[in-house]
Amino acid sequence: MKLPILISAFSLGLVYAQEQTASTVAPAEPQASIQQAADSTLKADSAKVIQQAEILPPEPQMESGTELKGTLHGFLKADKSPYLVTEDIFVEQNTALVIEPGVEILFEPGTGLYARGQFVVAGTRYNEVEFRSALKNSKSGDWKGIFISGEMPSEIRNAVISEAETGIVVENGKLNIQSTQVDGTSSRGVYAKNSQLSISNSKFIRNKGAALHIDSYSKAEINNTKFKDNKVALYNAPLAITSVSGSSLTNNTYGILNMGNSHISFNNTKVNDNKVGVSSEDVLGKEVLESISNNETDYNKDFDAVATTLPSSPEIPGVTSRAINKDDFIGDLFAQKVNEERKADTLQKSWNISGNIGIGNHYHYVKTSKNHSGSNQEISGDTIKPDDHYKNTFQVPGFGTDVSIYLLMQSPDGKTIELNTEYTGDSWNRFNPMPVTLTYTDKHNRLVLGDFNKNGGEIYMSSLPIFGVGYTRSILTNNANQPLFELDGFFGESRRPYLVGDRHPYVYKTYIEDGEAQAQRIAYGGSVKWAPLRRFDAKFGFIYANDEINDPLLRDGGSRSSITSEPMQQALSVYADGNWLFYPGDIELNGQIAVGRADTADVVKERAINKVFTEAGLNTSSMNTLRKLMANESKISTLSSEELEEIFGNNTTLSRPKMRDSLRTLIREAKAQNSDYESDRDDDRVLGLNWGSQNIAIGASLYWNIYHTTLSGHIKYVGEDYYSAGSPDQLSDTREFGGYLEQIITSFWTFGFGYQINVENAAKGKKTNLFGLGEGTHWGLFSEDEDWMDEHELDNDRAKYIQNFTVDNGFKIGDKMNLNLSYNLEYRTQYKPYQLHGNYILEEGIYKDRWFAKRNDKPTSTIDIGEESVQVDSTRWAEYQSMASEDYLASKFQERIYKNTWMAEISLNAYKTNFKVAGRWTLRTDDSKFHKDSLISKMDLSDETIAKLGYYFGGADYFEHAYPISATTSTGAFQNRFVVTPRFKNYKRDDMSESEISVNDDLEIPFMDQFLILGLSGEFRYLTASWEEDEKEVEDNETDVLGSVNLTVNHSQRLSSEWYVGTGLYYRPDNRSNEYKDVYGGIRVNYQF
Repeated sequence: MKLPILISAFSLGLVYAQEQTASTVAPAEPQASIQQAADSTLKADSAKVIQQAEILPPEPQMESGTELKGTLHGFLKADKSPYLVTEDIFVEQNTALVIEPGVEILFEPGTGLYARGQFVVAGTRYNEVEFRSALKNSKSGDWKGIFISGEMPSEIRNAVISEAETGIVVENGKLNIQSTQVDGTSSRGVYAKNSQLSISNSKFIRNKGAALHIDSYSKAEINNTKFKDNKVALYNAPLAITSVSGSSLTNNTYGILNMGNSHISFNNTKVNDNKVGVSSEDVLGKEVLESISNNETDYNKDFDAVATTLPSSPEIPGVTSRAINKDDFIGDLFAQKVNEERKADTLQKSWNISGNIGIGNHYHYVKTSKNHSGSNQEISGDTIKPDDHYKNTFQVPGFGTDVSIYLLMQSPDGKTIELNTEYTGDSWNRFNPMPVTLTYTDKHNRLVLGDFNKNGGEIYMSSLPIFGVGYTRSILTNNANQPLFELDGFFGESRRPYLVGDRHPYVYKTYIEDGEAQAQRIAYGGSVKWAPLRRFDAKFGFIYANDEINDPLLRDGGSRSSITSEPMQQALSVYADGNWLFYPGDIELNGQIAVGRADTADVVKERAINKVFTEAGLNTSSMNTLRKLMANESKISTLSSEELEEIFGNNTTLSRPKMRDSLRTLIREAKAQNSDYESDRDDDRVLGLNWGSQNIAIGASLYWNIYHTTLSGHIKYVGEDYYSAGSPDQLSDTREFGGYLEQIITSFWTFGFGYQINVENAAKGKKTNLFGLGEGTHWGLFSEDEDWMDEHELDNDRAKYIQNFTVDNGFKIGDKMNLNLSYNLEYRTQYKPYQLHGNYILEEGIYKDRWFAKRNDKPTSTIDIGEESVQVDSTRWAEYQSMASEDYLASKFQERIYKNTWMAEISLNAYKTNFKVAGRWTLRTDDSKFHKDSLISKMDLSDETIAKLGYYFGGADYFEHAYPISATTSTGAFQNRFVVTPRFKNYKRDDMSESEISVNDDLEIPFMDQFLILGLSGEFRYLTASWEEDEKEVEDNETDVLGSVNLTVNHSQRLSSEWYVGTGLYYRPDNRSNEYKDVYGGIRVNYQF
């Protein structure tokens, strides 16, 4: 096969802000912490019923994650990261939200985070917190930003905030920003009004408006911060007081924009290599002027003209801005600031203590449907008798409690002690403390005890949860005043054990069975980071992990013969990671290389289990998901239509009930293989054997922004035998190449083009297949080995090529309207062991195909089936019958699937409301081919007839279209978000169709000057699917009705209580075992100090 090279006509579409449909799992009531998410979405590819084309949905334009929306407080945990914000999220007054290290938050277009209470981002140097767009091909201004208001101080440490409209807005508040990067914003990087702002050790890069805008009545302290490649680095507005020390402002269009009647002071700060160093109305101080040099123009006075080119200043809905008093003079404000600082110095304690405590109690009443079938039903191993209620595995009933504590102690010399913990308890899990983390930090040391996440490069440590100890030591400093060397080490439990007979931690009334046990995994590792220059750093490290179920560390052990859902293993990986910055325009390069492997224990068993799924046509990329189903079979009955389709592939002809039954059969067959091979487990595991070239993984990425052009690219090579405990879900034997170009054409038009190719099973048959593009060859370039292709024609798991072409267009139409158009083409191709074989069973009705219909003046034959007689063309029917002795009618099958997606969205801000109207249209077509088809190529048989011979061409073709419409209104009297999304999907096969409508409304009304805040929320979802089965029309319907009422009482500036009631009604008339009702209520008290 030649690697397909696709040329796509230029198409327009939209960057689609996909509205999520209502979830089919029961919503828990608001918690003091982010709730434990349900098991990851289950994915696989196809089932073994008839040989079908295996098709996955296209790589989504929107990245996936644990859904977030509405009100949040407590802790946002790293173990459920990344999070996907589908609607605005809020931290209410007198509550607090703490975001753990390593958390990644993805925002759908037009969404943002609004913090009226205390907001803490607790990232670390090696585990930053990331806020960014959820779009795969993202661009500046995709999401709104982070909005902070209120009297409680907030803090953002070690974070990356990118591609927002405004990165951070703080008004009437206090914010401390440390070691944070803000880049790629379209309006402002950080905006402060009537606030106290402290920024240190941070970066502002590639912001298209003002990187830092200090507005009226704000005081800002900027230390050791870099401003580069921004339109305006520092915008100092009237009545603003800004102090800058140890910082640099380089390669910006404007270094400083100083509007007059303001105060700005510099210390050890450089403003150079900008187009304009400073544009100011006032005469600047000597120390500022001495800092300005080597710019194209050091000084001018076009500040007013420049200010008018910037987008309007951001506002926070519902927050009253302090009006400017025309009689205020900056000298008086500066004198007032000096007096306040003197008083603060005399009162300052040795340690400053802040934090919050939340305590809540709730009650759930859950009622499942009854078995009205009149006979016993088997559901996940349980027998449900007639008129008995189905088993409740959805929500723990009865009373429950949650407690969250966050404590931050800071010394004047920069030492910090931080404690965060959360406890939840109910009738199923009576004591569940998670997380419990104690952290000490000073200038040279960082010690973490308890729960934390280790993060690094994607190929070696994408995310590694640890319950144990971590330590980092900084040694010396480089020329950028950053550590020259950093020594890092960790040790602890990466995965807790689950023993046979234990309660399942996440599924009510479910116990761990044989085949679902989980071994304890102990992991430890270390690294050395060397940063001799600001523009270069390198890190070298290792990760070791070992599984134990019989004698785990500080835990109860299970039987040595316990059957685990995942293989017992011992793993070691060694890695190196480097970052470089190059001129021009600071080209950012990252390179990673790792060598890793797991031991040989359970390999035979793993291959036997994998064979069950691969022979059913499932993709190797689905194996991790199928393992999760093996560990929790009850989840099969709760899978949605979309999840089932992802598992079985779009080409399956199974109905949804049959999909579930087939999946249960496959899972149980895999469990049987698991049990058969368990007794042969190799207890003498030797880690160091059989290391080779296929134990290597390599990754590299590039990011280059220069003026109006942004270019990014990446490559990845993962060997067939590579494994790292830090990236356990990394798919082996893959190659990946991709890039994206974004070009600002004009001030109102931004254009983007992207291409990516993923190759799975790249080294099938040739372990040195470097690039993976030429199957069966040594280097894996564009030509295949034809001899190898013939020899392996009927192999499973042949190389799969997934190509994506993307075109994006963003148009800014005035200040109030935006239009986004985009187009995506996904092309998947793979050789599969499918063949067409003659079907000579008359009852199958092959003879009824139009090809065999009698022709005028041609001899005919009569076929009698029961009482039916059909005349057929004698010549054509005889030709077909003559091929009965052939081994096959067609072979060498190449699957070729195209999926075209057009998207459009328009947004308008008017009448204090953001209106959005969008559309998405997806067309899937099958252009697969049998290359050896000389026997049958002259027969013009229908696709339905060929399906009876072994493959249904176009059986999974469909057209899908959806139209999300939303309106978000913010006034002083209320805030409301209304969303309605109709969706339709029509398949070629079986006259199958789907229709879905979802409606969501969230209303919040403050009373008595925010003393009382009433929240009302409602959600409705209706899905109907119909298809033909055995010449009868079958329907499957789902209806969800959710509602809640929430009342927040702000007793004081620090104390609040929250009272809530709600219900969730989940109707499943065609699948009664998944139908239930949940009625809940509760109270929570929050205190900040």
